[in-house]
Amino acid sequence: MKKIVTLLTSFTLVLSLAACGSSGTPASQATAQASPPPSEAALPSSPEPSADISALEAWGASVKGELDGATITVLLAAHDSTTAMEQMMDEFTELTGIKINTKILASTEMKTMQRSNSSTKTGVFDVYMVDAFTIYEYAKSGYLENLEGYLNDPAKTPQWYDYEDILAAFREGIATVDGEAYALPIAGESRFIGYRTDLFEKHGRKLPATLDELLELAKYFKESDEDVAGIVFRGAGGTFVGSAHMAMAYCFTDDPIINHTTGEFCVNSPETVQSIQYIMDLSKYGPDDIASYNHEDAAALFMQGKSAMWFDATSLAYMVEDPSSSRIIGNIGYFNVPDGPAGGSGAIAGWSLGIPADSINKDAAYAFIMFMSSREKSKEYNLNGGIPCRTSSFEDADIMAANPTNEYIFGAINDAGRLVDRGVTYNYASPNVLSFMKIIGDQINRAMIGDLTAEQAAQAAQAGIEEALAEE
Repeated sequence: MKKIVTLLTSFTLVLSLAACGSSGTPASQATAQASPPPSEAALPSSPEPSADISALEAWGASVKGELDGATITVLLAAHDSTTAMEQMMDEFTELTGIKINTKILASTEMKTMQRSNSSTKTGVFDVYMVDAFTIYEYAKSGYLENLEGYLNDPAKTPQWYDYEDILAAFREGIATVDGEAYALPIAGESRFIGYRTDLFEKHGRKLPATLDELLELAKYFKESDEDVAGIVFRGAGGTFVGSAHMAMAYCFTDDPIINHTTGEFCVNSPETVQSIQYIMDLSKYGPDDIASYNHEDAAALFMQGKSAMWFDATSLAYMVEDPSSSRIIGNIGYFNVPDGPAGGSGAIAGWSLGIPADSINKDAAYAFIMFMSSREKSKEYNLNGGIPCRTSSFEDADIMAANPTNEYIFGAINDAGRLVDRGVTYNYASPNVLSFMKIIGDQINRAMIGDLTAEQAAQAAQAGIEEALAEE
């Protein structure tokens, strides 16, 4: 399949919006111990181009003829998409003869292990689950294999993979660097706002069209006699509130963190100060202890019926829609982040599958990531609970019916695409995205608890970033 590079590179985004600030998620136990994989030196590098791989079964037979008995070790994050892939692994092994060892960790621990493995070139792992916020870092550090050769080889990427079916925002935004693919998207997400439809109807409130109206709504419900917070979101220090701020910062300026033209950091600009002040103001109408909230705390408060609104990643909707724990089932609606002075949010993030550059089982690894992220297997993957990132998935009636929130998720993703019209990338090209998000988030958190003003927080964050850059 010939890969076509689109012009939508302005979606270059590197966090999972859900992954950012998710260090509180407990690590899953490794499902199998990593073992030294066999070398592929004695195996042909790919199926013969003349092999008939037009159907999944024919592809599997061809791969099995070349790679039967190979073993790959995959390092994945604890995530719904990982759970969905696990349900497909036996089928992959039966089809291709490639055995799989898996190690599943909380996202922060997984990234630490990835950096340690790749910086020392141990060759232990053959597949990485890659957070959108680390794709630039990993590509520029030489941690990931460039996948252009694989995507352009019809013997390794059959037509049924359908690379162009992946939404351009994710195809070009969370898995490519400098216009070249270093991973294959497996889960895409944006940000939106959930709300209590029963409360809005009871009080005759309309959905907000602007950030000012959102603030007024949060204030109204906080001060009502409903005994609820007006809104809840991640307010804890570091990447928790740092990611929440970033998801609204582009509503105030095209350059909230770095000047896209000059490459100079500008967290202390008047517009970014304004965005920090907005987060501070919004937090006043949240729970009193919002400055300690991570994503799980925020979702828990909302699904207990104790907040009128909830602002977080689209991929976390499953938490508040869980009938076994949510008290507001049937009374939940969603809307896109309203526009601010500069326009919309543009938040795009997610997860991809890549191949460590030091893997000695690259062909087997590519067969795995291609199979798992293909259009051919996308329906099974999505119905298993995997997060959609393909156009065909959002057009599939069964997938949409299985998870009604997909309609709102698709809307949020499309709305985020408006950022491209402003000629702006949601995330900037830097290996320090997460560490700088933490610096900014720590200072915003201090401002939320009253230690700093918005301007002081911005100045402190700017100083922290400049100090970090000077030490490089």
